[in-house]
Amino acid sequence: MKKMTKIILVLLTILLLCTAVLLLWHYSPAKYHESDGTGSNETVRLAMAYGVITTPVLIAYEKGFFRDEGLNVIITGRYRSGKQAFDAMLAGEADISTPATTPVVLNSFKRHDYSIFVTYTTTYEGIKIIARKDRGITTASDLKGKKIALTRGTISQILIDSLLGYHKILPHEVTVINSSTQEMIEALTKGRVDAISTWEPYANQALTKLHGIGIQIPTSKVYRVAINLAAMNDFINTHPEILQKLIRALERSIQFINSNRREAQETAGRILDMNVDAIDIFWNDISFKISLDQLLIITMENEARWEIENSNKQIPNYLDFIYYDALVKVKPEAVTIFREAK
Repeated sequence: MKKMTKIILVLLTILLLCTAVLLLWHYSPAKYHESDGTGSNETVRLAMAYGVITTPVLIAYEKGFFRDEGLNVIITGRYRSGKQAFDAMLAGEADISTPATTPVVLNSFKRHDYSIFVTYTTTYEGIKIIARKDRGITTASDLKGKKIALTRGTISQILIDSLLGYHKILPHEVTVINSSTQEMIEALTKGRVDAISTWEPYANQALTKLHGIGIQIPTSKVYRVAINLAAMNDFINTHPEILQKLIRALERSIQFINSNRREAQETAGRILDMNVDAIDIFWNDISFKISLDQLLIITMENEARWEIENSNKQIPNYLDFIYYDALVKVKPEAVTIFREAK
């Protein structure tokens, strides 16, 4: 009897060890399965910025569209900005990230080991200026002489600079404070700053906490925000088929969003902990569409000029920071960037 008990214990120990090894192997972030048609999935590490403007990726993940393409997408972190997500990818913590153009451009002066391979959201209202009416602010011109919180190195900084220039307000005529999204909301509600530049869901959170004394300042459509998927070039070169699958999943997600508006908004609202009615208002100003268009290049070049003002840096050729092949194979008509024919 004792001998039998020992045998059972040994077998159970072996079983537990095998299970542990299999679990570690399955969830290892460095593991890649090459799809062989037998149902195995390819693992992709995704650094994800959570916001209304990344809804197509959120929906694709939530509805299993990535999985349907044979991808095991592992979200490596819930980032508050595309810059944070992009930085995580550059640090080797992810294969794919969800940046706007700004962090892509700012890093382009010192490295060239990554590329954008698809744009999936564009909007002229991606960044909101939320201000306090009790500080005498009702229009963008009223920002002169005020304290404004923004997040440096992101589209919130680009928008403020563009908006101030459009309204002929010089940089020294405002006080700019670098701040995280949560810090700036607190600073605005407690009156330490007069206005903030941020994205959703944080703009809506700020308006709600201001209890009627907050106002959204029109931005005069001075800057188009483009939200993209970017990848490290090593990953692109070794896994080009994964990029095509990601794009197909995004295209399916966008079709779902356009056909099921309310359900998509409710899903985004639940994930982002955001009021659906607030999402609905913003929704009308967003274009969910996969593309690689010429305005993407123009925007990157303009951001580069903004960055190198009063310096001797040269603007990189941003055609070299775009990977076209995946989108060309999935939806060639969506690529409208002017480039040399091969």
